[in-house]
Amino acid sequence: MITLFKDPFFQSFDNVFETAKFLKTPETKVEKTETEYKVSISVPGLTKDDLKIMTKEGVLRISFEKDEKDKTHHFIGSFIKSYNIPDDVKEKDIVGKVENGVLELLLPIDKKKSLERLISLN
Repeated sequence: MITLFKDPFFQSFDNVFETAKFLKTPETKVEKTETEYKVSISVPGLTKDDLKIMTKEGVLRISFEKDEKDKTHHFIGSFIKSYNIPDDVKEKDIVGKVENGVLELLLPIDKKKSLERLISLN
């Protein structure tokens, strides 16, 4: 008879990888309407306090750093993801929320900036 033995070290190692699923490149979905861009980013296990979101010179930067300890493991993880913001977005009016493992950002469109015109060449 064979008895299966699971080494506690490897079991806690498995738990770390289970916890670290979000270390992969986050799944991102972008939808555009007439009034806004809606960006949804998968961030399982993270809260609004874990995330830092900022804009600078037309770039949206999302980052997080997490350092957790419990009785069985010590987890340290981080990521930084940058996105170019479309020219027609009102950067100062971007809002967001984190709910059920999804970060949702709403980037309002400035109609004045989004006017398209044909430029004639001489």
